[in-house]
Amino acid sequence: MTLAYQHFPPGYQAPAKNARLRAWEGESPYFKNRPLRGPRGADALRLLRKPITFRNVPSLEKITIHTMVSGAKDDSAYLHVAGMVLQAISGVRATSHATKKSMAAFGTRKGQYMSATVEMKGEDMYHFLGKMIDVVMPKIKDWRGVKGSSGDNSGNIAFGLSGDEVALFPEIEVNYDA
Repeated sequence: MTLAYQHFPPGYQAPAKNARLRAWEGESPYFKNRPLRGPRGADALRLLRKPITFRNVPSLEKITIHTMVSGAKDDSAYLHVAGMVLQAISGVRATSHATKKSMAAFGTRKGQYMSATVEMKGEDMYHFLGKMIDVVMPKIKDWRGVKGSSGDNSGNIAFGLSGDEVALFPEIEVNYDA
């Protein structure tokens, strides 16, 4: 889906990086035997990550499918349908979530159920991903792929599908009229 590592040709040597921690500079006796200080601009050090190469490509841990159903604030039937669609395409029962606080701008009250989530691991996850890549994505018109910038630094990739694109899953396509 997206390139997960950066390729370097044989014999490539990465440029040298400066030390992460800085020494205390000056003639003050207080600088002697002090621990090194952090980098400029931040109090805390960021976590170090190993560079990703073709030898250590990250593996999948889980896939989460989430849907927000705006029509559920008026009629809970929309949320039931969304849960059944998620269960049909993933093979895992959907969990519905209530809003945590009231938002007048969105017209929601605290405790209203408005979203559904499915979390897949193991074989279910690979089955869903294979179906998504091999069946659904090729059917989408003008599909340009998943943007490389759709991920974050922790290895998460997020992208959305419209209702018409979700209808391209084989389980939904068979019962689309229903």
